[in-house]
Amino acid sequence: MKKKQYIPLLTVSVLLACGSSLAAEPSTIKLQDSYVHPDYVEVERLKDTKEVIVIQKKDIQEKGYTSLSDILKDVPSINVGLTGQGDIDIRGQGSDQSARNLQVLLDGAPITSVVNHPLKTNYDVVPVENIEKIEIIPGGGSVLYGSGASGGVINITTSLRTMNQVQNTLNTEWNSDGEKLNLNIGSKVNDKLTVTAGYSKINRNLYFKNTYRNSDYVYGGFRYDIDKNQRLTVRASHLEEDSRYIGNISISKMLKEGKNYVPAYQTVTVGLDADGHKITEQRRDYLNGDRHLDSYNMTYESNIGSNWRFIGDFFYNKGYYSNTDTDDKRMYHDTKGAKLKFDYSYGSGKQNNLLLGLDIYRQKANLDYNNYKLVNYRTKTYTLEPLSFNYDKKVEALYALNVMNKKKWTFTQGLRRERLLWDFDKQAASGLSGADESNRWNTAAELSAAYHYNDTGRIYARWERGFTSPDGLQITDETRIDGYKRYVTTGADDEIFNMYEVGWRDKIGASTISLTGFYSYTDNQMNRFYIFDAQNHLNMKTMNILKTQRKGIDLSIQQHVGKWKFTEGYTYLKGRSNYNGAGEAWMAEHPKDRIDYTKSGLMKVPKHKVMLRADYAFNKKFNMGATYTYIGKYNNFLSDADKYDNDGGIIGSHSLVDIDAHYKVNKNLEVFGGITNLFNKTYYEYESGIGPYSTITAGSDRTYYGGVKYTF
Repeated sequence: MKKKQYIPLLTVSVLLACGSSLAAEPSTIKLQDSYVHPDYVEVERLKDTKEVIVIQKKDIQEKGYTSLSDILKDVPSINVGLTGQGDIDIRGQGSDQSARNLQVLLDGAPITSVVNHPLKTNYDVVPVENIEKIEIIPGGGSVLYGSGASGGVINITTSLRTMNQVQNTLNTEWNSDGEKLNLNIGSKVNDKLTVTAGYSKINRNLYFKNTYRNSDYVYGGFRYDIDKNQRLTVRASHLEEDSRYIGNISISKMLKEGKNYVPAYQTVTVGLDADGHKITEQRRDYLNGDRHLDSYNMTYESNIGSNWRFIGDFFYNKGYYSNTDTDDKRMYHDTKGAKLKFDYSYGSGKQNNLLLGLDIYRQKANLDYNNYKLVNYRTKTYTLEPLSFNYDKKVEALYALNVMNKKKWTFTQGLRRERLLWDFDKQAASGLSGADESNRWNTAAELSAAYHYNDTGRIYARWERGFTSPDGLQITDETRIDGYKRYVTTGADDEIFNMYEVGWRDKIGASTISLTGFYSYTDNQMNRFYIFDAQNHLNMKTMNILKTQRKGIDLSIQQHVGKWKFTEGYTYLKGRSNYNGAGEAWMAEHPKDRIDYTKSGLMKVPKHKVMLRADYAFNKKFNMGATYTYIGKYNNFLSDADKYDNDGGIIGSHSLVDIDAHYKVNKNLEVFGGITNLFNKTYYEYESGIGPYSTITAGSDRTYYGGVKYTF
């Protein structure tokens, strides 16, 4: 019964919300805007007919967050780390799909990983103190952002983006896992020129003994207002991260040693001597998570006449990341390009808008390292076998999004045409190699309508056609050519999604309510499979043999009543995969490979997630808050045949409580503190496999933190 406590708890919260809206005196009520305006014109155009989540700087500060991942974990429709290290899953994409069905942007520039194998990373590339706003489009935005948006879009806006409120601040924070320091210096030099620069440092101990994450972040930029109609913003940043951590650990070792677990020594080959013998070292089996990222952005904005506005985002970023127990494996990557937007206002009172966009950018990734090929077993001599994996992805797209307002109605029509050119050149072990290209065209579209039945309330419905193209791993198939194993371009098609969403938003008394229902369907999902060819050789191949549906509900409620502010969020997710027509035909020929996909939900997708928060302002200087988060149980299996009652088939639910406090000493000095995971609950963010051989990733334990912010 305890696992279902969230249901009455949420019900009581909703009743209290309605009750407080009727009982409270008008003079004690401070209504919250039902929508926070985004920083990007394309997101602004979606706000009437799409669920858009905007997290502001004031919602991030002084909450004890250490990374973007921590912030996103408090969003009910998002799960972080459940499907794999660093993975962000929006609206229940599930295992093997979440990393691809996602678009992540930093100040408008795409930073989504080109390939997630063999090395993975996360998107914690900006200190939380430098995040100005996070805009999230759950399950949509394909017309504006293209491939992968069917899962969702996350746009991270830093304080460098607009420089509207430049401050000189010094932030320092201590917590039981380490410390943080952030310095920002800015100045409005004159009426036209604003400059800013800063430095951020994080030293953090991770869960297990001798694991850590240390980073340095340097940034700077300027904004130049050319005249009243033109503005130029230039910004740059450098991230350098040194980290060591433990990936998965077996359940038995976790239960036996807990946080004191230290990996065993392993023999690592670091080179060959002159005679071809291995040079080895003994190292503990920690993972190296070092990372560098340099980002350069420029934004030019111009009002052209009284009806046209131009926004151009130009970007370049480069760096590398590592996620391995050896030093010589680094995934180097770079992205460069531009996103150009022309916004046209028309109609009586300019109430209608036509947004025209052009996206041109290129993403590259490269991994080089040495393999050691055996030459003579008796003498134990080897030769170097250089391995190389090169990926080159070019995107060219045109789109148009028309927004029409007629009395109480809003209508949108959108269309995107995208060309994706993939190039790959791969040299793997045992002679497996290949180079090829793939020229892929696709189309996204949307239609939506909203009815504004009063000044604050509206209902809407929308349809969207989205698509997801192959990533760097899926773009290649393995085959045999003249007896040799080779990489060739996959014959799989891009995934096509049809997404439907209905929503209701309104202010009722003291409450702001948002309720969204959604359904998505694809009948050609891409997956990687091991396939035996006619000569009984085992190869990896990308195939469209599954169909998958996902459905769910998002509920968000917020109230301001006197000195209290309440926030309630709830998400329900349910999905199912099965074979499509091509899959049934394939399984008829290969019956031993058949999986009877469970009807009980997609793998690693919790059905229920609840977030409740209460804030109380004692006075203008002092306030406290508490957050309760519940993540429901979820499947860790594909087929009911693999379900075990007590051996990891179903991952149990867990709940966490955080508390925080903030005190403004004077106009220049603020102090804050809190406790995360107040009751020190033991929980696991990720579990691989089922049964006694499964491995886990432990969630964070209780952490105390306190800090000071000084404005000068």
